[in-house]
Amino acid sequence: MRVYAFKGDSKGFMEIENTLEAEQAFVGGLIEKVALTERIDLICNEEFLLQGLEPRVAMDLGGKLPQIICGDCFICRHDGRGNFVSIREEDLELIAKKIIHLDTPLSKLLAVITMLA
Repeated sequence: MRVYAFKGDSKGFMEIENTLEAEQAFVGGLIEKVALTERIDLICNEEFLLQGLEPRVAMDLGGKLPQIICGDCFICRHDGRGNFVSIREEDLELIAKKIIHLDTPLSKLLAVITMLA
């Protein structure tokens, strides 16, 4: 399955096997789905705060403060029946509007400060 992923300081299209085991391996634990739209989801580690993972992305979901996601994560589509499917090229515009990759020490520090606010 083709996903748009944030892994370490890297981001971009990646291929991962479309199985629960592969998805859990990618995020390093149990998966959690956060809806970006009706058809596009961000998949992250459900216990990222408990595991003390490093801030990876900030999500603008229309609130006052962005939601901070820690640890490796990926974005994919779903088919309406709960099955994940590949992301599309045309989804990049939406991803760019809603997701900020925290890929510098300063952006990670600001994310931590936001989480404490």
